[in-house]
Amino acid sequence: MPRVLLVEDDAHAARAVREQLGSNDFVLVAEASTLGAGRDALAADRPDVVLLDLGLPDGSGLELIPAARALDPAPLVIVLTIFADDVHIFEALRAGAVGYLLKSDLAPLLVPALADAIAGGSPMSPGIARRVLSSFAAPPVGETPLTRREGEVTDLLARGCTYDEIGRALGVTTNTVRSFIRSIYEKLHVAGKAEAVSEALRRGLIRAP
Repeated sequence: MPRVLLVEDDAHAARAVREQLGSNDFVLVAEASTLGAGRDALAADRPDVVLLDLGLPDGSGLELIPAARALDPAPLVIVLTIFADDVHIFEALRAGAVGYLLKSDLAPLLVPALADAIAGGSPMSPGIARRVLSSFAAPPVGETPLTRREGEVTDLLARGCTYDEIGRALGVTTNTVRSFIRSIYEKLHVAGKAEAVSEALRRGLIRAP
């Protein structure tokens, strides 16, 4: 029977998972409600699958994904969360999660998702799958997802400018620059400056410096 580790700090969600697994062909070998306890359980219990919440009391569940991937054999990680925004979705998938489920879909999807993951699939809530697929759709010719000012910020990032330097160049505060950059990350589905520049270059949104 596939062995499951649950890393979840919400008692209601944890109980719902236990109920779902109790009558199916999976065994819940351990539960953890913090990032630290999750690391310990990974090492001690060697699960086949990790059900991972992202919002934990002592940090982001994302930090547990590399630890899981470093094991041999590595367990499959399925995110189980309330976060449905692009930043959380793509950070989790980029880190190595094989699935992404919203807690609102737990009852109908959890057991099929576990079976799907073990069979080699990538289970996702329907709305999450749609967001992931839409990220691969090229924008219409001549259309850019970035505003003019966001394009200017991305161009300055590509030139190696700091946030303060970008602010001075554009006549805005550093906090405003940070706000622009957060929007750029979300629109380009990236999590860092280097990725933002690389993606903008790939899409032809900026020219190479």
